[in-house]
Amino acid sequence: MSRRVPSSMALVLSGLTLAAAHRGAPERAAPAITEVELGRLLFWDPILSGERDVACATCHHPDFAYADGRELSLGTGATGVGSNRVDGSDGRIPVVRRNSQTVLNTVFNAPSQGRRRADDGNAAAGAQARAPMFWDRRVRSLESQSLEPLKVREEMRGDAYPEGVAIDSVVARLRAIPEYRALFAEVYGPAAAIDAEHLARAVAAFERTLVAMDAPFDRYRAGDRSALSAEQIRGMEAFDDAGCERCHDGTMFSDFDLETEGVADHALLAQPDTGAGRFRFRTPSLRNVALTAPYMHNGTLETLEDVLRFYDDGRSRNPNVTDARRRRGDRRGATLSDDFRRVDDMSEQEMREIIAFLHALTDETFDRTVPERVPSGLPPGGRIH
Repeated sequence: MSRRVPSSMALVLSGLTLAAAHRGAPERAAPAITEVELGRLLFWDPILSGERDVACATCHHPDFAYADGRELSLGTGATGVGSNRVDGSDGRIPVVRRNSQTVLNTVFNAPSQGRRRADDGNAAAGAQARAPMFWDRRVRSLESQSLEPLKVREEMRGDAYPEGVAIDSVVARLRAIPEYRALFAEVYGPAAAIDAEHLARAVAAFERTLVAMDAPFDRYRAGDRSALSAEQIRGMEAFDDAGCERCHDGTMFSDFDLETEGVADHALLAQPDTGAGRFRFRTPSLRNVALTAPYMHNGTLETLEDVLRFYDDGRSRNPNVTDARRRRGDRRGATLSDDFRRVDDMSEQEMREIIAFLHALTDETFDRTVPERVPSGLPPGGRIH
């Protein structure tokens, strides 16, 4: 499917691609397979999982805007896809403790200069090494992000090997597959080894191409005043007036900061999820938010209306997070972030208009290509059928 990308975004992608292609490598003939296509194969190949049954794409599937449509993901040991995915391990492997975020637009995981300004391609490219990833921002950059799920038992590792040797074990598997040896040599040169660095670079290169930045809002911002309805324009104004823009600002509609909002714990988790500490979680992007329900870090809010009512209520639903303001020097427990408190009351009409505006952030023209096969010979995506 063809994809239109605003010129500023195209410049960023071009710069990132060139940087990846020439990073420390001598000039040579263009390979028959690109780094991006190698990354796509790896993204879909279950060989990266300990029990060879789950791929990156299992929980980041194009049918769900590169999320999975579940409250909490089911990784290794499960079968099916999306809401039809069920545990096949008889409880041996626990549910993943957080909601699967979309991979779309993660190339732009960095605060922007504001929604109404043109994007600075150089700034966006330079921010990639510092780009915060995951709900708790525990790593920076897409390269680092791509390796983390391989180490987590309930996501991709399973019980095949200990966490400390997970990456080395995956690399050893790739080295044992002749087709992967040939593909890595084609992309990175015959002297380049299959190692964690090249694995991460390939997957990150593919993920950087997953861009959906031609929503009605983008066309409106570019000058097409017919791109948004009157209701959506009112919703955009109500979004700002209510204070949503304090955290959901910038081109990506996120400041990527950590906030404590008092979201209720998920009933399936044995222990409370404290996030990055004090129940803080990263502000998600609102790009394609209408396609990525359910919401919040643990998927406990089913609809956009549920989310707005949660903010309109303005109180903690988590017994570990107090509504009381923290006094200076008070280190007891977790309290609501000030930005959460500052969301103004919304009328029923304003909520409907804000939801209409959020739908204007949808761009469904993203790449949905699924490889017919992967070099391991395993089913692309793992046990999803």
